[in-house]
Amino acid sequence: MQITDNSDMHEDAPANTQKHSLDMLVGLAVRNARAQAGMTLAELSAKSGISTPMISKIERGQVSASLSTLNALASAMNVPIINFFAETVEINEVTLVKAGEGVTVRRAGSTYGHSYKQLGHVSNDSQDLESYLITLEAPVTGTPIFQHSGVELMHFIEGELSYRIGDEVYDLTAGDTLSFDASVPHGPVHINSARARFLTVISRPR
Repeated sequence: MQITDNSDMHEDAPANTQKHSLDMLVGLAVRNARAQAGMTLAELSAKSGISTPMISKIERGQVSASLSTLNALASAMNVPIINFFAETVEINEVTLVKAGEGVTVRRAGSTYGHSYKQLGHVSNDSQDLESYLITLEAPVTGTPIFQHSGVELMHFIEGELSYRIGDEVYDLTAGDTLSFDASVPHGPVHINSARARFLTVISRPR
């Protein structure tokens, strides 16, 4: 009795399926872009230098187009080439917090009058992203210093606040935005109004 080893066939199947799916998604994106541009296959062929049969095969996901071919098609339709790959990106995690919602948390520095409301937290293989709505209310005590990995963005919403980044102090009012390396010591120095509120977004490497 002859036994046939089909292990290679089974191992290749997922890769072939994934490749086929990618070609289909890219092809559909090319076809949609052509439709939005109001171009026929012949018009796109003439403008891009790619043959009509090749474009047709790409749109039906029957071939894997090279980057140079896709770039020629994108240029002819005046769209970014990245648009052809938008649907191939897998969204692993999404956080939605409706207005007025959020999780109130206690963090270091609460003695200064910090009230933290976490608005979102999303992660991937390389980084964590956290966002908070922070409220400071007078009277306050102490001048907490924060220092951690990553980068931070603060968008000021209400009130007046003096905030230190390293050796510099910044006077913030509504509409101001600070972006900085969070490994540099930072923290509020003085609240110059009854209440101050700001949105802070922190991105940390994993």
